[in-house]
Amino acid sequence: MEGRVYVLKVKIFYAMTEQGLENKSNDFLSDKSIEVVDIKFSATVFYFSLLIMYKDK
Repeated sequence: MEGRVYVLKVKIFYAMTEQGLENKSNDFLSDKSIEVVDIKFSATVFYFSLLIMYKDK
């Protein structure tokens, strides 16, 4: 890995329903050209949100 530089990227999703959030995030995660580093989930009274930290392969 010496000499390689990885740029960490983030993608943020939000939806009013859990199903909506699942659909959006699953579409993004089906991209085989990314490597997921971490996922953060949050829920409020009004919406669900997800932050995906990733890097390009």
